[in-house]
Amino acid sequence: MQRIVLLPLVALAILAFPGCGDEAGRGIVMTGDGKIGANNARNQHINAQDVLRIAIEEDLGKGWGVKVVIDEMPEWVEDLSSPPGQWGGDGNWRWEKLTAVVEIAPPAGQQLSTAKQADLEAGSRKHLVTKLRKRDPALVSFTVKVVDAIEAPAAIPVVQSAESSTYVVQIGDTLADISQAFYGTPQHWRLIAEANPTGTKPGQTIVIPAKPADPAATSPAVPAPAAP
Repeated sequence: MQRIVLLPLVALAILAFPGCGDEAGRGIVMTGDGKIGANNARNQHINAQDVLRIAIEEDLGKGWGVKVVIDEMPEWVEDLSSPPGQWGGDGNWRWEKLTAVVEIAPPAGQQLSTAKQADLEAGSRKHLVTKLRKRDPALVSFTVKVVDAIEAPAAIPVVQSAESSTYVVQIGDTLADISQAFYGTPQHWRLIAEANPTGTKPGQTIVIPAKPADPAATSPAVPAPAAP
């Protein structure tokens, strides 16, 4: 029986790019289903659920529905063993404990065997332990529920912030990268440039204007220049 292989998938599915991202300058993250956002706790939480879900779907095969819910949020853990600025040298997101519930909907006429369920649980637990601050298997709670169908996730509303924020520019940042991380599109780069007439050089703390709520306020679709 083929056992679920999770670690190689994690390596391919999680892409963190230095210098393009949230207020702490922790980069951006690509979730398992290809969405890109700031490298923050919320997106890492979504990422962990997506990666495990996709791994289980690939192991079960076509037609199986899978939903993964992790209760806890991760926390940023500083890494003092590597110089800042190196790949992965600043820290990582870790969980103090993990409570994961996986819902599986078999295709019509099929069932999840006891052996396959045990196989999935073993592989998933092993993977989740690597996400912990203290890699203690006792800190992972994992439950599999067999259901008739998987409910579609509710649409996440777009929040139009009425307040501006700040960001410390990192080496390699472009205005388009910063716009993508904060607004979900690279096309608002001009708003950032206009809000920071003194420049956007690495190390500078720049102002990120509130996301425009009016579609008419969207910046023209003009290629963004590289940050000075």
